[in-house]
Amino acid sequence: MSGEQSGLRVGQTAPEEMPPLCLVVRHVVDGFSCHPVHAEFRFGSDTPMVVSLTFSPWFGPSVTWRIGRELLLRGLYEKAGEGDVRVWPTQGGEGDTARLLLKSGGARAVFELPISVVGVWLTATYQIVPAMAETGALDWDAFLSDLLDPEIPTD
Repeated sequence: MSGEQSGLRVGQTAPEEMPPLCLVVRHVVDGFSCHPVHAEFRFGSDTPMVVSLTFSPWFGPSVTWRIGRELLLRGLYEKAGEGDVRVWPTQGGEGDTARLLLKSGGARAVFELPISVVGVWLTATYQIVPAMAETGALDWDAFLSDLLDPEIPTD
């Protein structure tokens, strides 16, 4: 082990970052009623398989979900996902949207995402880290070092 703890290999530059996508999405409450919610999509080249999506309602705490980048992009154009995260395209009165279903325990939430805006942003993330290069962007040495040699707090 090199002892290098930064997560970067020698000679490697800092990860390139994608500006976050901030927009107002619609929280579908009962299948018909919708409420606006702030949403922030984040992508980092250090975790290229994942998009972090933070929902900030007008009142109450924010909630962050980490969703597979490929699942989110695929779901804009065809049904994708199973279990706790599902995405599928719909055609609404305000243009083409995709619905995102998130489940946790007994709770569930459905959001409408604008396909054109989210699609352009996600496509741009693939310019930073192409799909076939995702695993190469991960620093496996640092990951395994943290996994195998965790710092154990002393009392």
